[in-house]
Amino acid sequence: MFKNGFVLILAILMSFVAVAEDRYLNLSHFSEILGKEKRFAVVLPPDYTTQKAYPVLYMLHGAGGDYLAWHKPDGKLYELSRNYQMIIVTPDVETSWLVDSPIKPESQYESYMMKEFIPYIEANFSTIDSYRARGIMGLSMGGHGAMMFTLKYPDVFGVASSTSGVLDIRMLPQTAGKKDVLGEPSENPELWNNSSANYLAQDLQKMRRKPRLMFDVGLGDYVYGTNMAFHNTLKRQGIDHTFRLYPGTHAWGYWVARLPEHLAFHGENLRSPQIVEEE
Repeated sequence: MFKNGFVLILAILMSFVAVAEDRYLNLSHFSEILGKEKRFAVVLPPDYTTQKAYPVLYMLHGAGGDYLAWHKPDGKLYELSRNYQMIIVTPDVETSWLVDSPIKPESQYESYMMKEFIPYIEANFSTIDSYRARGIMGLSMGGHGAMMFTLKYPDVFGVASSTSGVLDIRMLPQTAGKKDVLGEPSENPELWNNSSANYLAQDLQKMRRKPRLMFDVGLGDYVYGTNMAFHNTLKRQGIDHTFRLYPGTHAWGYWVARLPEHLAFHGENLRSPQIVEEE
């Protein structure tokens, strides 16, 4: 659904006609929606070649983070990625809560991701154009974004996971700059509702396409309640999902420990690479 109307413009990709050697790319592009240059990183699978089309996993950072958050040396993302035949992309979404802000015109990150960034990735890399081949995951704010996008755009994402995600932002309105982009809950209730995974999940049973979902939270995490609420909403509707509780708090060490199982979840549920048929 994203292929039409875009031109291949990354000359660097020409070196990947055979098999990629340097799998980590630190790149940038100009966003018309945001009106500025945006950086992002890509990790290619070991066998990357333009003769195949691959699934894509988008990994979102938390509030206060950036596109390099998942690439910290102790996170071992690059090393773990060797085990999977999928393209991994880490965008920079600032502390935007992945919404189109009504009070900050320069913070239109839902539109940026859905209308500009994902189409840009798919125009410039060899990807499978199917919701079953697009996964999204994130930590904290990014976990919120992963679930929110998947529930709002089931034709785009078929697999989603969250670690320590704020899965009902209405329950924690005061934290991590939410009001800076969403405004007061009393003034923008519709935006707060439609940006909360727990609210969006209320009608999941009626949706034609039901995504594959996994999420976890630490027993001592301040977002524990939002995860339990989301779990109970899915459970009431009989929606199949994986929910795990672990010892831990809202901290990098907890998220690093969860990374292997999240990559495995997406590796198991996203489509396998496909041979590209010559036109």
